[in-house]
Amino acid sequence: MNKEILKRYFEGLSGRWEKKQVQEYLEGDDLQVFDEYIREQKENKNREGVADDSYKNDFYKELTGRIKEIENPGKVRQMIGFKPLLKIAASIMLVSSISGFLYLKIKQQSKNISRTLTSINNDTRNLKEVELKDGTKIWLNPGTKLAYDPQGFGDTARQVSITGEAYFNVAHDKARPFRVKAGGITTTVLGTTFNVEAYTDEQDVRVMLVTGHVRINSATGTAILFPGQMLKYSHHNKTMKISLVDVTDKQELYTSGKLVFENLPLNDVLKRLERVFNVKISAVDTNILTNKRISGAYFRDNPETALNRILFIHGLHYNKKGEDKYVIIK
Repeated sequence: MNKEILKRYFEGLSGRWEKKQVQEYLEGDDLQVFDEYIREQKENKNREGVADDSYKNDFYKELTGRIKEIENPGKVRQMIGFKPLLKIAASIMLVSSISGFLYLKIKQQSKNISRTLTSINNDTRNLKEVELKDGTKIWLNPGTKLAYDPQGFGDTARQVSITGEAYFNVAHDKARPFRVKAGGITTTVLGTTFNVEAYTDEQDVRVMLVTGHVRINSATGTAILFPGQMLKYSHHNKTMKISLVDVTDKQELYTSGKLVFENLPLNDVLKRLERVFNVKISAVDTNILTNKRISGAYFRDNPETALNRILFIHGLHYNKKGEDKYVIIK
């Protein structure tokens, strides 16, 4: 990769092949050229005094164009009478960014008896791998809590509750569906790959399907997802909306230990950075964060590197205050 190709890309002058080349590069591990390009653009801005708004808009449009969601004009498909559009063999279930209860509780369905829950927390800054007795493997992201009933688990069904973010490799068992409860919805699978985001301080619960199919139940309806679809469930009005997304390489990204954002509001991105890096992030004017979204994968090892790359997309910067406080400016 070289800076001339990046310049054409962010100015909207790239051809189809070059766009694909840059997008694949930005999802890779070695972003040294990109960092140099950011530094040069900052220097140019300092010399010129004012950034070109059309340039910043083109930059964001191109960088997020590959993964941005395409709104589905139809209503949420109901489970009854809905025929699958795709058939993909799947054995891995991916669940990311799930948030639910202040404490998690699973009851035995057939008996009104309280159980002692098994709770597994990840208090580190790295992925933590655990394995359930059915063979399901789970990678817990930092700050994630998993809870389940060890006695009832696997008898007739497999059910867990999660707050945080996790990746699931579910052992296939047609007779015992696997259920994930979080954020007012229940996602039911037999063995598949999908991503769930349900943070308590975010407005929407998001379920993105990578392979297989899942059934999603809420208090107001039921829907089935197929690969390349994302469902948004609104806490505010309890509605579900389905859109199309690009799921290329998503499995590899979510298991790499990186921070992965899929067309996420910038304000929510900053909240997640605060949790991961244990820092405080604020803005001199909250309006500069409005109507801005982020897609991409970022390393967890350095908050300033991640913050610098994310803010640059929208022409924003930060000032560091002390050891762990960052203030966003234009």
